[in-house]
Amino acid sequence: MTHSVEAGTVLPFFSSEHWQRQAVLCQWFSTLMFKEPDDATLAAYQAGDAAPLLNWLSEDGLQSEAGALQSAIAGLSVFEHPRLELAADFATLFLSDARHSAAPYASCYLTERGGFMAEPAQRMAARLANAGVSLPEHVKEPADHLAVMLDYLAGGYRQLAEQNDKAQTTTLTGIGQFLEQELCNWLPAFHQRCQHSSVASPFYPALATLITAFCRKRQQETLS
Repeated sequence: MTHSVEAGTVLPFFSSEHWQRQAVLCQWFSTLMFKEPDDATLAAYQAGDAAPLLNWLSEDGLQSEAGALQSAIAGLSVFEHPRLELAADFATLFLSDARHSAAPYASCYLTERGGFMAEPAQRMAARLANAGVSLPEHVKEPADHLAVMLDYLAGGYRQLAEQNDKAQTTTLTGIGQFLEQELCNWLPAFHQRCQHSSVASPFYPALATLITAFCRKRQQETLS
């Protein structure tokens, strides 16, 4: 895992490095929500590979949330087969019946009946199309899957990092609207479901807490 900005660096708000950092974090969250980590990735996290990212989050005011995920990573050492435990937790939380799990789809929280492929998925598909983005063939998830939405958000921050100040204003406004209208309005409910599910490790509940707090922080940032 490589990072363009060293941990411990205090970044000025609205700097290119600041936006690059948010893009990297969004991409990391997206990867974690798309599928459970393999043995090599878990070993790297336990060896400290996630520490720079968690340090960035702590520096951004999310010390408690980042610390909880760090503790969950450290706690994986108690399992004989941590990957299998996380895979089981991933399935319990995100792949089970949506009525009894923390389904990572906006439609499950923003529609009256809590179904799939509703208006949020259609809106997200339109956003991807307007941005000229198509999902890889192996991705069979609806467009309103949290991993897809975080990947889209990462693209917005990469765009910000490359723009001049004038262009940034429009892009940042769009990111703020996306966070408000498509993410922050359902992530708290998703987070609550994660906290009340029976899992072996606190890894995914801690991840859900961190993602929710991160998106709220980013939304507040757009209003500054």
